[in-house]
Amino acid sequence: MKIQIKDLTDNYLEYLKKIKNYSDHTCKAYESDLNQYILYLSESDSDLFDNKNFVNYLFEKGLAKSTINRKLTSINNFLEWASKIEKNKSYYKFESLKTERRLPDILTSNYINTLINELPINTPKEVRNKAIVELLYSSGLRVSEVVNLKLNDMKDNKSLRVVGKGRKVRILPMTDQAYNIIKLWIKNFRKNFLNDQDNNYLFLGVRGKQLSDREVRRIVKSSTGTFPHNLRHTFATHILDGGADLRVVQELLGHSDPTTTQLYTHVSKKKLQEKYKRTHPRG
Repeated sequence: MKIQIKDLTDNYLEYLKKIKNYSDHTCKAYESDLNQYILYLSESDSDLFDNKNFVNYLFEKGLAKSTINRKLTSINNFLEWASKIEKNKSYYKFESLKTERRLPDILTSNYINTLINELPINTPKEVRNKAIVELLYSSGLRVSEVVNLKLNDMKDNKSLRVVGKGRKVRILPMTDQAYNIIKLWIKNFRKNFLNDQDNNYLFLGVRGKQLSDREVRRIVKSSTGTFPHNLRHTFATHILDGGADLRVVQELLGHSDPTTTQLYTHVSKKKLQEKYKRTHPRG
C-alpha cells in the first residue's frame, strides 16, 4: 500500500509539472505537503481516501490555521486526482478551517510616491533596487514573476510580458517612471553585473546570476521598510480606489479566482469609512 501511495504521489507531481505547468516552487510545496500526508498515513495506518484525523494530526504539530488550510488544499487536489486514477469516486474532502482574514497593510499614495521618489540612484545596485521597487508598485507583480523576467519581456510600448502561476502569460502596462528606470538599468548599469553573456534575466545579482526570491524581498525591505506583497496589495487597492473595475484588477494581478481579488474591495470600503469619519462634521 505504501509503495502504491508513493507511486501515486510521484505521478501526481509529474502531472503538476508537465500537464498543469506549475512552477518549481509550487511543486516543491505540494511535494512537502504530500510527504507529510504519507507520513501520517504510515504512522496512523489510515486509508488513503478515509483520513478524517489528519487535521488533528496537523494541529498537534503546532501549525497555524492558515498553514493547515494550505496543506488541506494540496491534499484535496491530490485526492481528487487520485480518486479518478484509482476509480474510487468517494474520498474524504477536507473543509477549510475558519480563520480571521487579516486585511493587508496598504501604503497611502502620498507615502509610496514620496518614498520611491527619494530612493537613491547613485550606484548600479541602487538603480537596480529602485527599478525593482518601481516595477512592483507600477504593475503589482509577485516576487516570483519579477525574478523570472527576461530582457525581451520589456516592450517599447511600455508594456511587460509576465509569466504567472501555472505558466499563464499576461501583458501588463507600466508607469513612465518604472519604464524609464528599467531602461536606465538595462542601458547603463546591467552590464556591470553581467558575467555570462547568455544570461537574459532582467535583474541580476552581484555575481551575475538570476536574483532569488529571498534577495528581492531583502532589497524591498531594506529600500522601503515593507515587503513586496504589501506593494502588490497597495497597487491593487490604489487601482480600485482610482475607479478600476474589479475584473480589470483581477486580470492585472493574475488571479484565476475572482474571490481572491474581492479582498481588495473590503480594503477600499474600510478606507472609505475612515475618510468618512475623518471628514464628516458629525462622523
